[in-house]
Amino acid sequence: MPKAKPLDATEPDPTWTRPAYQNRSREQRDRLLKAGERAFAASGFWQTHITDIAKRAGCSVGSFYRRFEDKEAFFLALQSDMASRAEANIAKFFEDPAREAEALDELLTRLARNTARTMRGIEGYYRALFELSLRGQNVWPPMRRVEAIEAEFLVKLLKTRGVSTDDRFQKRAHLAIRMMHGQIVSAMLHGPGPWAADDPELHEELSLMLIRYLRIEGAAPAKKNR
Repeated sequence: MPKAKPLDATEPDPTWTRPAYQNRSREQRDRLLKAGERAFAASGFWQTHITDIAKRAGCSVGSFYRRFEDKEAFFLALQSDMASRAEANIAKFFEDPAREAEALDELLTRLARNTARTMRGIEGYYRALFELSLRGQNVWPPMRRVEAIEAEFLVKLLKTRGVSTDDRFQKRAHLAIRMMHGQIVSAMLHGPGPWAADDPELHEELSLMLIRYLRIEGAAPAKKNR
């Protein structure tokens, strides 16, 4: 079994990815990241070789090393890219004007569905994340930050609906989002039980879990000023 190179996702490292100044170089970098995520989905982090990633991307191994120091640096670059996309997706979801008038159960079901769809699109990243974390690598902080951002948006929205959002409630909201993420990832990586990650019934159950755990059954849509 390959020896794990120490990784720490809390420390920015300029060797994660080398600068891509030209459009062609950036496009090649993006192809490699997408190819690597798919390779991790198929074979996992440890069983995926750099030659596999390069072949899927239609690039040479030399092109890979011009962009990334090694496979571990490649993963950190992939993680940085995935986290940025996740944060943008969360902001887009909560800042949509449609959220203002949506019934709470519908809103949270839609949130669970949106989260599951995003995670399903990067299944290989999550598989690699778990494999690395099981080797004791410090790779979870960026995902914890994503959870915290999603919880902050949820708390802000609930506050407009008259929910008291003290410090304890904010911590509960963060935990609730983590539970939702955990259930979706578990269904995605370890098989459905009793629902698959993309099953609408799972999203409805997660919505119900969020409502009951946070005790927000009576949170109505915010009233608009006339």
